[in-house]
Amino acid sequence: MANTSLVRPLFPGPVDIVGDVHGEFDALRDLLRLLGYREDGIHPEGRRLVFTGDLTDRGPDNIPVVNFVRTLVEADPPRAQVTLGNHDLNLVLGHKRAHNDWFFRESADQQLQVREFLRSLPIVLERSDLCVVHACWDREMIDMARSADDVVCFYEHHANRIRDENDRDPQLDDIGRRLNLQNRNPVKLLTSGPERRARAAFETGGKVRQEERVKWWTDYTDPVWCVFGHYAIPPDLQHFFSKAICVDFGGGYRGLERSAPGFTGKYTTRLGAARFPECTAIFEDGSSQGFGSAMSCRCE
Repeated sequence: MANTSLVRPLFPGPVDIVGDVHGEFDALRDLLRLLGYREDGIHPEGRRLVFTGDLTDRGPDNIPVVNFVRTLVEADPPRAQVTLGNHDLNLVLGHKRAHNDWFFRESADQQLQVREFLRSLPIVLERSDLCVVHACWDREMIDMARSADDVVCFYEHHANRIRDENDRDPQLDDIGRRLNLQNRNPVKLLTSGPERRARAAFETGGKVRQEERVKWWTDYTDPVWCVFGHYAIPPDLQHFFSKAICVDFGGGYRGLERSAPGFTGKYTTRLGAARFPECTAIFEDGSSQGFGSAMSCRCE
């Protein structure tokens, strides 16, 4: 019987953990060729793929990316695993956002197929030496998710609970209410990370924000490697000495690069993957960067 828990076992053996693809199918194919995968997602050495989520939005090839990854996930035996990201969650919940208007222009049948696939994904993948989550590793929230098997029901249960608690607290301002909805809902925290009240309002993505992201990975001390996406951290700013590794290197912003005046076809953002047990980040442009210690990076 298939495991439908929102927390599932990660593949044993050597894996390549790919960061947020965001509809950039050309970059994904380039990366997989460099990693040695065939077009059908099979690796001659038995390696397997893991995706940190956010397969869609921002890029030009959302449906091809979803269809390709879905084929790998649903193969027998599976050739890939995926954790649910915040962009994926928005599609599952039908929430319209700045970058997902493409989805609502698709046919009803196509929307249903995408939603069904994304809804089937876990939030966390784990094994004794390695774990994968889209945005934040939080043991309390992960333990809450272990007994859940439907992300929509689980999300809505906690969203309703938190709204009721907010309504019973007259001291809360709007910022406090939003922070509770973000930080106390396991689905929100694990797929889009913790936030806190900013010292001053700031603008990002064309919106004025009063909450800012928390860099939780700088305080990560668990002995298990944790690989996540979401944060679009350039390689030169990564904490590659830590056991918390972000594999979102900003590839989702390639649309902005393409539309910039004077763009020559050379990207500064990258799509990359973390290879285990090699402890190496590989990028689709052919470059690479080591992290950690190979001695501490053994696989099951």
